[in-house]
Amino acid sequence: MMCKVLIFGCISVAMLMTTAYGASLSSAKRKPLQTLIKDLEILENIKNKIHLELYTPTETQECTQQTLQCYLGEVVTLKKETEDDTEIKEEFVTAIQNIEKNLKSLTGLNHTGSECKICEANNKKKFPDFLHELTNFVRYLQK
Repeated sequence: MMCKVLIFGCISVAMLMTTAYGASLSSAKRKPLQTLIKDLEILENIKNKIHLELYTPTETQECTQQTLQCYLGEVVTLKKETEDDTEIKEEFVTAIQNIEKNLKSLTGLNHTGSECKICEANNKKKFPDFLHELTNFVRYLQK
């Protein structure tokens, strides 16, 4: 009897944790995360050449889906703003395009909070800070 209670308790905790934090990512979702990290590291080399302020989400753990959507929208803005910039080499343009593609592939995650801010309600940060926060968010998703 005690064994059944213990097993039921463990299953209940596992279900609650999955509901609260989402199921662990499949290998299909992990690959874009690894690629994202590599592309974000490429952008580290030019972070001080990009003079943009972009909305940067702060409720990353509670609002994963909205955070992904916000970062995706801001990466699209980044792509548009840098595509005609002659100082930005093709390698970096390609990295930005890859980041956009991989963020799109992740937007099906189920971490959705009911009281999450819209993207424009977040503060704008300079590109180096935006890049740092986005990198931290992607690393959080890898766990």
